[in-house]
Amino acid sequence: PPPPPPSDAGGGSGGASGEGMGAVFAALNKGGEITAGLKHVRKGEGLKERPVPVPKGPAAAAAKPKPMEVPAKPPKFALEDKKWAVEYQVKNHTLEITDAQPKQIVYLFQCTDSVLQVKNKVNHITLDGCKKTAVVFDSSITGIDLINCTSCKVQVTGNVQTITVDKCSGTQVILNKESLEAEVVSAKSSELNIIVPAATENDDYTEHAIPEQFVSKYANGKWTTECMSHTG
Repeated sequence: PPPPPPSDAGGGSGGASGEGMGAVFAALNKGGEITAGLKHVRKGEGLKERPVPVPKGPAAAAAKPKPMEVPAKPPKFALEDKKWAVEYQVKNHTLEITDAQPKQIVYLFQCTDSVLQVKNKVNHITLDGCKKTAVVFDSSITGIDLINCTSCKVQVTGNVQTITVDKCSGTQVILNKESLEAEVVSAKSSELNIIVPAATENDDYTEHAIPEQFVSKYANGKWTTECMSHTG
């Protein structure tokens, strides 16, 4: 016998399925047009607005306090009992002691770019903490000391027995013939030069540098120290 006729339900189902797939392929073929109908949502839209935190930079360094300027002290030039006090003189090239006595001392303290002349004999002369200062003196019984001085010069026109230079730099000592036997004691000092007269008056003065470097050696149970000499 012949087969039964095809069912209408089966045919209807196949047609609906074909139409659904066709719609899907049609949508895919649109490409970018698919998203054209979508609503654009901004980032953060719908959230409560709040300020964006800004990172703080490093705290500014506190300004360093400027050092306080020390006011210049008034210069002094006076005889106090038996001491001539010459202090805080600056660019004074006309200082002069004309009536000095053998029992008096002369004390220069923190003078700068100044010149002092000491006439007649005194007991002692001291330069303490002076810079670019010169002293020309007649005679000193117990000697002259330079302490913590820079670029200072002393000149004797009479007689001196002892010259002490301690913690100084750039010191010049000018001797005359009467003071050539003077002792020069130096400690912790640099650029110390001794200027002495020549054999005859027609010749120039001669400058001698005092050694700054020493060599110490241990031998026979004791240390010996000698000045370092340079050759060549």
